[in-house]
Amino acid sequence: MKPARSAEGRPSRADRSPILSRRGNYSLLLAVALIAVLGFAALTIDIGYVLLAQAQAQGVADAASQAALIMLRQTGDQNEARNAAAEIVSVNGVAGHSPTLDSVQFGAWDDSLSNPQFQLGAARPNAVRVTVSRQGGNAIGYLFAKLFGYTTFGVQRTATSATRSLQFAIVLDVTGSWGERDFRNARTAVLTAFDMISQSASDVDEVGMSIFTNRYAWEYTPFTNVAVPSNAAAVRANWSLLNIASKAGRDVNHSDGNDCVLNNSANANNFNSPVGGCYPAMPREYTDESGTDHSTGMLLAKRMFENASGGANYRAMIVLTDGRPNTLGATSGNIRRSQGYVEARWPEYLGPVPRSIPEVRAASVAASNSLWNDYKVNTWVVSLIEDDPMMPQMAHGDGYYVRTNSSTELARIFAQIVSEIPLAIVQ
Repeated sequence: MKPARSAEGRPSRADRSPILSRRGNYSLLLAVALIAVLGFAALTIDIGYVLLAQAQAQGVADAASQAALIMLRQTGDQNEARNAAAEIVSVNGVAGHSPTLDSVQFGAWDDSLSNPQFQLGAARPNAVRVTVSRQGGNAIGYLFAKLFGYTTFGVQRTATSATRSLQFAIVLDVTGSWGERDFRNARTAVLTAFDMISQSASDVDEVGMSIFTNRYAWEYTPFTNVAVPSNAAAVRANWSLLNIASKAGRDVNHSDGNDCVLNNSANANNFNSPVGGCYPAMPREYTDESGTDHSTGMLLAKRMFENASGGANYRAMIVLTDGRPNTLGATSGNIRRSQGYVEARWPEYLGPVPRSIPEVRAASVAASNSLWNDYKVNTWVVSLIEDDPMMPQMAHGDGYYVRTNSSTELARIFAQIVSEIPLAIVQ
């Protein structure tokens, strides 16, 4: 039986296909579903946008706190540190625009504690806390949430950078090949490093120094807590007296940049006229003790690290030299012994003699390796003019090798090293 038809010849409503009769319902459901899908898509995109903005704000805060702390270490000036943080904030964007620098705070951080906390307002700050944001009038506009009545959102992030608790040693070549003029710049470099460390030292920070020539090295400064002002003043005063090893002779003007004039050959080992020789504040170097053996200075530094009882979490060492290894003093120590002289001002370390140049190289690299393997001492090596294959091999951890042709560059190099090595983002 054929279905009934309308006057126009189409099937009646009752006899239409169920599929055709539900076509309008599907369209309505699709429209509702599409709105929901677009809403979820908008929500997902905006959530991602919020997370991106938060990450960018954290990155700016991290960089600004690091820059402020580096400047604080270099200058000791909190205003300069604030300016450094502001410069970082101004040139970095959060969601396309610069954030606001809410605050730059200075305080203390002691990572030797089991649960260290930022202590605001320390007399000798070693930490900087920076807060940045995009809020209020600088808030960030949503991308799609505006369709649902949400227009802006705010982000705020904080970062704290601190100097890591530090044991810092300088191993200093005091051989006569420096010459007084270049060594004066070397002395400026080590004082620059000392000032940067001491002016923002944590409660456990320690500084020490070994000095060396050929087979001899001396513990010029034992590891000393420089957070104590009187300790820091005493160490700095001693370091201000540093010079090349004393020869038998006289130097009437230590500030003129000219080396001392040695006594004539018959009195080349006479340290009694004047007493102590050219640089009486320094160890003596007899005529049979010339040469350079870097391993003696580092092995003495290793003994210093072994005996240190401080609670520092980061150990660093800079080796400063102006010469390649050489062993001109093959009978080193004979004249000293014949005269009965014993250096009583500083603990002394004696390396073996005679020693060939390849042996000096091998011993120096081995000393730096053991310092790293046994005590995780990060080692930097800085050389004036002279280069040698062993020098890059002596660098370890965060350390590296630097050679310069000008002694006037030494202070800048030391400042760069010290400004970078002890920093950490702690919060």
